[in-house]
Formats: sequence, structure tokens, C-alpha cells
Amino acid sequence: MKKLSLVLMMFLCAVGSIIAQRSIEGTVVDDGNEPLIGATVVVEGTAVGTVTDFDGKYKIDLPDGATTLVFSYTGYKTSRQEVGTSNVVDMTMTFDAIGLEDVVVTGYAPQRRKDITGSVASVSADDIADVPGVGVQTALRGRAAGVTVIQNSGAPGSGIDVRVRGSTSISASNRPLYVIDGVPVIDRDFAQQGVGNQGANSLADLNPNDIESIEVLKDASSAAIYGSRAANGVVLINTKKGKAGRTRVTLDASYGVQEVLKKVETLDAEGYREYLTEIFGSPDAGAGGLGGTSDWQDEIFRTSNIQDYNLGISGGDEKTRFYASLSFNQNEGIIQRSQFDRYSARLNLDHVASDKLTIGMNLGYTNSTNQRIQNDNNIFGALSTAILLPPTVPIFNEDGSYGSAFGLENPVAAVNEYDNQVQTNRIIGNAFARYELIDGLSLKASIGIDALSLREDIFESSLLQSSARGTAILGTVTNLRWVNEYVLTYQKRFGQSSLTALGGVSFQEDQLEEAFSEVNDFPSNDFTALSAGANITTVSGSFTGDAIQSYFANVNYTFADKYIVTATFRADGSSRFVNDKFGYFPGISGAWRLSSEDFMANGFFDDLKLRVGWGQTGNNDIGNFTSRQLSEAGTNYLDQPGFVTLQLGNPDLKWETTTQTNIGIDFAMLNSRLAGSLDVYIKNTDDLLLNRPIPTTSGFITVPTNVGEVENRGVELSLTSINFVGDFSWSTTFNFAYNDNEVKKLFNGQPIDVGFATRIAEGQPLGSFFGHQTDGIFQNQTEVEAHATQTNGTSPGDFRFADIGGGAGPDGIVGTADDLPADGVINDDDRTFIGSAIPDFTGGLINNFSYKGIELNLFVQYSLGNEIYNNNLAFAEGMNSVFNPTVRAFENAWREEGDGNQFPRVANGDPNNNRRESDRFVEDGSFIRLKTATLSYTLPNSILGDSGLSKVRIYVSGTNLVTITDYSWFDPEVNTFDGSNTALGTDFLTFPQARSVVFGVNLGF
Repeated sequence: MKKLSLVLMMFLCAVGSIIAQRSIEGTVVDDGNEPLIGATVVVEGTAVGTVTDFDGKYKIDLPDGATTLVFSYTGYKTSRQEVGTSNVVDMTMTFDAIGLEDVVVTGYAPQRRKDITGSVASVSADDIADVPGVGVQTALRGRAAGVTVIQNSGAPGSGIDVRVRGSTSISASNRPLYVIDGVPVIDRDFAQQGVGNQGANSLADLNPNDIESIEVLKDASSAAIYGSRAANGVVLINTKKGKAGRTRVTLDASYGVQEVLKKVETLDAEGYREYLTEIFGSPDAGAGGLGGTSDWQDEIFRTSNIQDYNLGISGGDEKTRFYASLSFNQNEGIIQRSQFDRYSARLNLDHVASDKLTIGMNLGYTNSTNQRIQNDNNIFGALSTAILLPPTVPIFNEDGSYGSAFGLENPVAAVNEYDNQVQTNRIIGNAFARYELIDGLSLKASIGIDALSLREDIFESSLLQSSARGTAILGTVTNLRWVNEYVLTYQKRFGQSSLTALGGVSFQEDQLEEAFSEVNDFPSNDFTALSAGANITTVSGSFTGDAIQSYFANVNYTFADKYIVTATFRADGSSRFVNDKFGYFPGISGAWRLSSEDFMANGFFDDLKLRVGWGQTGNNDIGNFTSRQLSEAGTNYLDQPGFVTLQLGNPDLKWETTTQTNIGIDFAMLNSRLAGSLDVYIKNTDDLLLNRPIPTTSGFITVPTNVGEVENRGVELSLTSINFVGDFSWSTTFNFAYNDNEVKKLFNGQPIDVGFATRIAEGQPLGSFFGHQTDGIFQNQTEVEAHATQTNGTSPGDFRFADIGGGAGPDGIVGTADDLPADGVINDDDRTFIGSAIPDFTGGLINNFSYKGIELNLFVQYSLGNEIYNNNLAFAEGMNSVFNPTVRAFENAWREEGDGNQFPRVANGDPNNNRRESDRFVEDGSFIRLKTATLSYTLPNSILGDSGLSKVRIYVSGTNLVTITDYSWFDPEVNTFDGSNTALGTDFLTFPQARSVVFGVNLGF
């Protein structure tokens, strides 16, 4: 009887539950009455939801007591609709011109753009869809205010520097943290053999066609959720996901050509012999009598191909959604035999297993091959020698060997006989499960992986100057990163309040293993394996790793859609530190939507929001064992084993800490036709990790210490305007950024000299150039005699250098005071600051035009107020050596009084040190560049008919089409010292960027 009663009770409860629920259905369309496929329909205050089908239709069960449905769709304003008594609820959604209702990922939980209280910049897939050769970093170029992207060279797959609101560190990393689908990824150059100063770009492994959106967390209040690795900003990359509805297939293909932007005009063979006659008295001096007529730049540069093919498949239903892709990209560099190939595949899955459980995965695989050549700052580099090697040197001697002179490599040999292949296999992905414990409370568990395997194969032929009898090198690297995270999230809407709170733990572990072997002396260039070499030069290997244990929490509260408060806290413990293992990073921000207040009703602004934020973030990129004293075995003596101390440790090392305050305003007006944001920030980094000098009696020169301070102050402005709407539409996006960087404190105020004429000093920005000031050229002997004590051997036609004074200035630092008395001697005491690599203003301007399927996109990038230290001129315009000079320097060299003050006399030797580090080599690096222009046409549906095609779009796109600059060398967007925090804005025979034109087609099925 009891069992029967229990069964009856359960039956009645089930019936009551069924009776309590109502089934609601309807159709969701846009304001043009077109169905919206995959729009989200959620019962407000619950986790009950569904998505619309191919016809925009939906059906959902309404729980007892529920009264409101919430409709959302990317690019449209979120709408709420009371259900009432009807079982049919249709919805017409309105286009959101400024994206306030767009959902963006700003950490571990998504937010509506209108609820963001920090400073966040966004780049969508549409922004980069047709840009040839775009990558993760270059997608941000000129599109996010305050984000500076420097493509250090044009070598395929080479390094790219990204700075978010300036540089914060001197010895630790200045790169932002990159997070792909929730996985903090590895970002470093693993190549063990240098080819100059240009490194490889590890983020070139990600296929940009898989990117759905990029969010840049710029201020500390938003980035603090990533704690110890967020001092330089956070770049969140979300890959594409499937949407419910019919299966969609896309095929994108493009093919184009690229060429060098410009060539440097050096002397031909006849001009070089004239130069030798003037400098040595004979056209046959040095290499003048070799009889060649080579144009080395024509020999190494080429018009090359760039191609890209992508196949994407996506779809699903209310339960399961998927996105899969295959792609191939090939970039043949504009210098012979340089090339980057990438094959990639991706599979993203989401599955609703039950009303409470959702599981999914994001998995990407890449295989890339980078064919590298020797390049900048390298006497064996192809471009280096193409500039400096005399044109009189023949490509081949009579005996068939490569022509050469002065120990320089033959440029043709440098590209033909040097083989350097770096092959990388990489998997980046994660798997997750989300379970709803109770209404509004869910637990998400995820495991992520970034597994990178790299193999470096190099063979230097005996025909090269760099290798007498052949050299083979094999390097391997395996880096494995595991990330486990568990996040508890509570979301609740009650009355006018909305609350999202989360807390979680994260565990990250890295394991790095490296091996390197070098063998010399091969019997023939046909045998390139290590075993064929006679002498083993180097065999080495290492294994290292580190771990981070983290705890974090975030609370976001919104009241009446106009008062928003966000608080964040993260604690990170790192194996890299000893006594101060944990760092603590808080952040708090708030926003007030003034446009929702009664006193702003019917006002000028459609939306007006004031944001204020403060937070702290960290930087621990100092190496795994910097804080520990290390010893090394193998230092044997008299056949007895021994140890030696390698470095002095400092167990008291702690995190570099960046404290940032941000004030911002977001606004929209004129029926949201004009929108934008303005931010002002102060960003101070202290406890810099630097090597402090110590007495050499310790057996060491320095010890790592927390000392130093760097500050960044800046202003950012972003504007978007919808100029025309209709058959002809036109929109404009403009962004502008100003950043003032200053070194506030160094150990005992002592400056640090690095790179080409670069000095780090208190009161100066990082990337400051330090050297002599030129004061024209001596025009006659009388002027020389008036300054006879400057330098012995000075003659008319030599540079006159400013006599700033002798000794240190009032601040105790040599060469920093401009009012010191002249002492009649030019030496190191007369040096001063002569320029800065940091631009005053950076940004971009984008215009989109469309008319009945025809679209034109123009993107202009600019950088203003920065200088470049052009060290090329010290060799190509020194006018005193056997290297081939430029045409302009030779033709305009000083030869008699009145010849000008730009180029010195032609002389054998350099008695007056005309080549000394000075402002003569500092050039204006400002530029305005038409970075990309894309013209496309989308066929109307009336033409496609029943072809099975849902989209056909053809386009032509150009990159680096027009550059306005006063910089004299190949390209103003350059830095020889790839990845350097301090030696910025330098150029020394660096691989230039290319101009490209690409034709492509986008097909949809």
C-alpha cells in the first residue's frame, strides 16, 4: 500500500509539473523581416533556453512562474518580451550599430559590452577577413587604440613585438599574455641558432581564419583576473564556434604576389670605381679590379607568391554544435629561398548532454615549416652583403667558385648554399564540462594543453665564407604546458539587479626539453647528416620547467543597467620565487551610465557611461632559476670531478608589480550613428628585476635584485561613425593613442648602455638614443683651426661635433646637462640624448564603403614622432671604407666649401670619427601608410539561384600599398633587435617588408 501511495504521489507530481509548464513558440526576424538563424531565446532568471532554427523559429517550455523571454543575437540589441497569455511570441530584433549588446569575453565569464567597466579593445573576424598574411599580432595593428604592433622585419614567420600601453619592464618580458580559448599559450622564440637578430614568431602557428574575435584587456582592473602575467595586458583570442541550423560549408581561397617596397640605391660598378679612385687614388684598389658588374639586390630580391586556402564546416542543432576547418598558407619571402608554410586543422564541439550538463572541446593542430636565411646584423647575411659587397665582385669566379671580398659573404651563395629549416608541430586546445548545481550556480572544469615540438635542421655548405669545410646543426625543443582550472560561477537577475560572481583555482605546469648538436668538417656537401662530419663541436641538452598555482575571484554587480561595479582578486604562486612565492593582484572598477538618469532624458547622448578603474598586475618572466644559486658539474681538475658556482641567487626576489589607474568615457549620439570611447591612464611598474652590480671580489659581476621603476601615462581615443545607411553605406573607425614612457628609477641612478647608441637612464623613455650632436661640417681650414683641439686629424669636410662640456652634469650622470661649459675636447663626456624610438602618437583609420554588393575597405596606419637609429648609414655612408656606399652619399659628399652639411668627405680612414655614434644616424621614423585596401563584390542571390551556393564573393586586396615617410632606408616599420625591451627603433641591414596584391574568393554552401 505504501509503495502504491508513493507511486501515485510521484505520478501526481509529474502531472503537476507538466501542467505547470507552457510551451511557447514563435519566430525571430530582423528589422528587414529576414529570419535570424541561431538567435538565443532564454527564459529570464533561469537556465532554460534554446536557439532558432534555419527559418528563425523556436520552441521552448516555460517553467511555472516565469513571465519573460530574453532574445539575443550577435550584432543586435538584446530584447525582452513579456509572455502574457498567448503561446505564440514573435520577436523583431533591431540592429545594434555600436555593439552595446554584443557579448565579449573579458576573463572567465562573458559580459555584455555595455556592462564592461574596464578598458577593453575588440577586433572581430570581419575586421581581418581579407588581409593578406595577417597573424594574431598583426590583426591588432592600428585597430586597437593603445596597442602598438611593430613588425620587426619582413622575413616570413619572423618576430613581431606588441606593446599594450607602453613598455613596463627592462629585463623581464614586455609581451602581453595571449589566451586562446581559455588556454594561456607559450609565446617565445625556440630557435637555438641565430640568423642575425630576427627571431621566429611562435604565434604564427595559429590560423587567423579560425579566429572569431580578439579582445585586448588594457587596464589593470580588467586584466587583474590573470594576475602575475598581466602587467603587459592580456589578449584573449576566441576561435569560431558552430551555430544551430543547417550545416554551412565555406571555402576561401586567395593567391597573390609580393615585392620589396623599395630598394636602396647603391653605386654600380662604374660608380664604385670612381669612389675607389677618390678614396685610394686608383679604380683598381681593393675589389675595383675584379671586373664584375653585379647588382646584388636584384640577385637576391624576387617577386614571390603568397597563397591561402581555408575550408570550414559548421552547424548543429539545439543539442550539439560544431566547427571544423582545414587550411594551408604559404608565404614565399621576397628574398630568395625564404619561405613559411603552415598546415592547420581545427575541431570545436559543444554538446548539451542534459538540462544541467554541457561538455565541449576546442582543439587546433598546426604543422609549420620556416625556411630561414641569414639576415640582419650579420656579415654572412644575404641582405647585409647585398648592400655592402662591391658590385665589381663577380657572382662566380672563373673557376666556378663564388666571388667574394673583404670576408663578406657572396649574397647569391648566402641564399643558395645556406639551408635552415625550422619545423614545428603544435597542439593547442582544451576540454571542458559545465554542470549546473542549482539554479544559477554552475561548476566548470577544464583541462588545457599547449604542446609544441620544434626541430631545427641547418647545413652550411663549404662554399660559404662562414664554414670552411661544412657545418651541420640539429636542434630540438619540446615544450609542454598543462592548465587545469575549476571555476564556480553564480549568475542571478533579481528585480533591477544583476549579479555575476565566480571563484576558481588554476594549476599550470610547463616542461621544457632542449637538445643541440653541431658537427664540422664534411667530406662533401652532398652528405649533410651529422654522422658525416668529422669533428663534433657541440653536444648539449637541458631539461627545465616551472609551475604556477592560482586562486581567483570576480564579482560583477549591475543595478538598473546604470550602476555597475566589478571587483577582481587573484593570488599566484610561482616556482620561480623562493621567499616571496605568492603575489596578490587586486582590481576594482565601476561604471555609471549617465544616459539612463532622468536628468539626461531626451538629451544629446544615446548612451553615456563613465568608467573608473584601479588594479595591480604582475610580471614573473625572469627565467626559472634566477632567484636560486646554481652550480655546474663537469669542471674537472687533474682527473678529479668538480663543481663550479654559475650564478649567485637571490631568494628574496619577488614579482614586478604594475599599478594602473584608468578613467574612461563611452558615448553614443545621433541615434547611435557616432560612438566612441576616451581613456586616460597612469601605469606605474616598480620592483623591476635587474642585475645589480656587486664587488668583483665575490667572483661575480652582478646579482638579480628588485630595483627600478618605469611609468607610462597616456590618452586613447576610439571613434566609430555610421555616415550613410541604405543602398550606399559608409562607416568610419578612427583610433588614436598617446603614451609617455619614463624610467623613474635605476640602481643608484646609474644609466645602462645597450644596443646601437641606446641608453637607459632616469628621466628618459626606454628606447632612447645617446650619442654626439653634430653641428654641421667644417667648410674650410679656418673653421678647423678654430676647433683644432676637438680631434687630431680633422680636415674640412669632417663633421663638427657639439662640445657639450667635460665631466658629469649636476645630476652626476655624464652627458645629461646641456649647460656645461665647453672644454675644447670631443670625447664621451660630450654625449647626450639624441632621439627616442617611442612614437608620440599611433593609431589607424578605417573606412568601409558598400553599394549593392560592391565593398571597398581602406585601412590607414600611422606612427608619428618616433626616431630610428639607422646604423646602415655608418657603413653605407661612412665614405671611408671599401664597402659600397649609397648613390646619394657619394654624389653629395663634401668636396669643397659650400657643399653642404649632410655627407662628409670621401677619405681613407676615419681620423675625425665621422662614423661615431651621433644624431647623424638618427632619422625621423614617422609614417602614414595605406596598410590594406580591399575591393570586393558579392553576387546577389538572384544570380545564385538553385546553384547550391549561398554566397559568392570575389575580391582583390593590397598590403603596404602607399607609405608616406621621410625615412631613407627600406622600411620605417623596423627593429633589428627583435624582442628587445630596450634597444628599440634600430635598423641594421634588416629584411624589409613587402608590398602585396592578392586575389581571392569566398564561397558559401
